[in-house]
Amino acid sequence: MGFKTIRENTRAEIVEKKSRFIASIFRVENQQEVDFYLNEIRKEFYDATHNVYAYTYGIEYPVQKYSDDGEPQGTAGLPVMEVIRKNGLSNVLLVVTRYFGGILLGASGLVRAYTQAAAVCIEKAGVLEYHECEKIAITVDYPDYEKVRWLIEKNRTKILEIEYSQVVDILVLVKAEHADEFVKLLSDLTGGNFLVERKGLCLEAI
Repeated sequence: MGFKTIRENTRAEIVEKKSRFIASIFRVENQQEVDFYLNEIRKEFYDATHNVYAYTYGIEYPVQKYSDDGEPQGTAGLPVMEVIRKNGLSNVLLVVTRYFGGILLGASGLVRAYTQAAAVCIEKAGVLEYHECEKIAITVDYPDYEKVRWLIEKNRTKILEIEYSQVVDILVLVKAEHADEFVKLLSDLTGGNFLVERKGLCLEAI
């Protein structure tokens, strides 16, 4: 099971008919982190007209919640949540702070503005995709090292460590669904002249 989340916490701003929409996005793992960042935003933008938010955390059994924070129902929190869903993100809190500029936007205008602010912020934050991976330790002789290195790079396998001694020890990260095939390719390439230790599964960005 994999998931996508943001690369980094960040902030972006748009202006719509003199109203400022300041979007702030954070990586979160639990309700405590959600509450912490929400409180920080509310303190920083204590004088804002609205602090609209949407969040989701948890991979297997996700928690999802959003708030219009006083905007007309369905014009703010839900559009922000829909942008999160459209991007397939997990473990994020997205807050869009609004400073009213004196011109009413109407329901469709609000939906458009909150959607745009959320989308711009996610684009700026970047997206990391996590996959279920297997750590595999490989030991090869020097004559086979370049061939093995080529195979690793060809299969977009991530090298975690390399240790050079009388032999070469390489610790790699392979997507779980490709692990068996990768080990077979190693065997074919080296004529079975290698050692391998499969060290278990983890979730990693690769």
